[in-house]
Amino acid sequence: MAEATMRLALLGQPNSGKSTLFNGLTGSHQRVGNWPGKTVEKKLGTCTRGGTTYAVCDLPGAYSLSAVSDEEQVTQEYIANGEADVVCVMVDASQLARSLYMLADFAGAQVPCVLALNMIDVARAQGKQINSALLQQRLGIPVVEMSANDPAYYDALTGAIDKAAKDGSCVSVDSLKQLYEQRSPEWAEAYGRLTAAEAAAPAGRFDAVWLAAREAAASEKGAVACATARFLWVDQLIQGVQTTTAEGAPKYFARLDKALMSARWGKFVGVLVCLGALIAGIICGAPLMMLGQIPSLVSEPIAQGLISIGAPDMIVSFFSSTLMTVLYFVLSMAGFVFGIAFVFGILDEAGVVARISYLFDGTMSKLGLPGKVMMPFLSGFACNIGSVTGMRVVDSWGQRVLAIAMCWAVPCGSTMAIIPTLGLTFFGPAGMIGIVLGIAVGIPLVMLLVAKVFGNTLAPVGERAGLVMELPPYHKPRLKPLFFMALRRYKHIAWRAFKVILIVAIAFWLLTYSPTGLIENSVIGSIGLALDPVTQFFGMGWRTFVAFLGSILAKEAMVGVLAAVYASADPSLLAAASGTTASAFSLSSLVTQVSGPEALAFMFAVAFNVPCVMTLGATYSETHSLKWTVVIALFYVAMALVISFVVFHIAGLFMV
Repeated sequence: MAEATMRLALLGQPNSGKSTLFNGLTGSHQRVGNWPGKTVEKKLGTCTRGGTTYAVCDLPGAYSLSAVSDEEQVTQEYIANGEADVVCVMVDASQLARSLYMLADFAGAQVPCVLALNMIDVARAQGKQINSALLQQRLGIPVVEMSANDPAYYDALTGAIDKAAKDGSCVSVDSLKQLYEQRSPEWAEAYGRLTAAEAAAPAGRFDAVWLAAREAAASEKGAVACATARFLWVDQLIQGVQTTTAEGAPKYFARLDKALMSARWGKFVGVLVCLGALIAGIICGAPLMMLGQIPSLVSEPIAQGLISIGAPDMIVSFFSSTLMTVLYFVLSMAGFVFGIAFVFGILDEAGVVARISYLFDGTMSKLGLPGKVMMPFLSGFACNIGSVTGMRVVDSWGQRVLAIAMCWAVPCGSTMAIIPTLGLTFFGPAGMIGIVLGIAVGIPLVMLLVAKVFGNTLAPVGERAGLVMELPPYHKPRLKPLFFMALRRYKHIAWRAFKVILIVAIAFWLLTYSPTGLIENSVIGSIGLALDPVTQFFGMGWRTFVAFLGSILAKEAMVGVLAAVYASADPSLLAAASGTTASAFSLSSLVTQVSGPEALAFMFAVAFNVPCVMTLGATYSETHSLKWTVVIALFYVAMALVISFVVFHIAGLFMV
């Protein structure tokens, strides 16, 4: 017998646990894109439990269905169009009175519904007891206690979903209707008109009670009256349902909260927490990152094996160098992502991320972003991949892409290692300090430029999500589910990034391959020589321009790239760029071959170029948009060339 398919929608406020449940149910069987015509993320996935296949949709997090924001409009239209067989409304059991407002706004939708009391473990740890049976009786729908990050609860949830679908259980609105009548003359007038019209036309997915509330909310007086009625309805629902028997979170959480919320020291403590999380993420991801060394170890044996069977040089080069380089990039990057996802997940679930977001919201809002981007931004100083993947905390897709574009301006650890080294070689200690200070000044300027260029397109002022309205309670995170969540991220981004990095690496290999080992005889060497007059205009000779392009592969092997183009020290520029082969090359030899203005222009161009091919792969994986990945990359390449031009011509006035 063919398995039945049920369309399940997850509805709830931000931080209600929807995405956790969605990931837990669907695992790797999910796809992400955007809703048609909206910069709002669309998450769809499938899972099979108990003989039923569920098509799951994680609706955008919103506080209501009033269709003011794009998120609310998408959610309302999805329900109104009958695209869900059952809606699972997620609420935070530890903050029941606040969370149930979403259910009050949903009441009146003629769609079978289940109420999931998420974070029940947190509520119990706070000494809160919930009589879910009484709540179920009052609502007329199944009510399930659960913890979204614990699969042990999933069978009970899907059982309740199946029951709601079979029985057609919708939220009872009788008591809410009475409160509307008592509180809002505007609602009563609209309800009378809609009820009369309904007699002549079939009812839709929203009944007259809900539609009348939406009409009444068009006026300020009506909106206040309807909101008051909903709050009173929630109070009636939980009367006798929730009792508190003990104190809440452990005392050490209270001490942490006092430090983070301090007017004087809060931001300083927040930065320390972010930096500590970054270090912890690197440590956690180190074992998986070390897998990236395996391709380096097997590269030579693969080459020897292919040569022994008479494989053409080009095939030997591809499999022993290009493919191994791609695997090196992917495994190193995915390991770092695992560590960051795991540690940031712990802080997020514990309630720390929301408080850091609150601390820096005012600062970040000047760039058109919410405060929660602060932690990913700081992680970029170690690796831009951490920044890109960390932006998943941003709810709005448009703001997320904007934040990713901005975080590319943050120089990673490799950039801040090689650029000062070059600066010291060419200009001595004073020059090195000047270059570092110049880059430091350039970071906020580039971010502001990105915000100006892309801000209105990706995140129009009227659609920006800003201040964190309510802070979640502190609670102990569950490490096992978070570990498996991070492991899923590791596998997901490794595969998606592999495809992007492989394409870029193959293109670079074809351009740089030379049977003679001389870069001048490669395609990119020929192009570079032909374009030398153009690259000179931007302040770089064709060799430094090739090295500039090579920095897109990886910043940390810039010495290898320079060696390949200036000394032909390695026949494979790709291998030199990846660091999978070592080249004996002295930076000091560059001083006699590259002028001061060209060296300075080159350093600034590299510092603000595309971070690396791994960041490209991570950006595509997180944005799910090849278009925006390419647009951002082209913008940074063009901007880097303009910076090179300006630096070169200004430096030419003062040095030879």
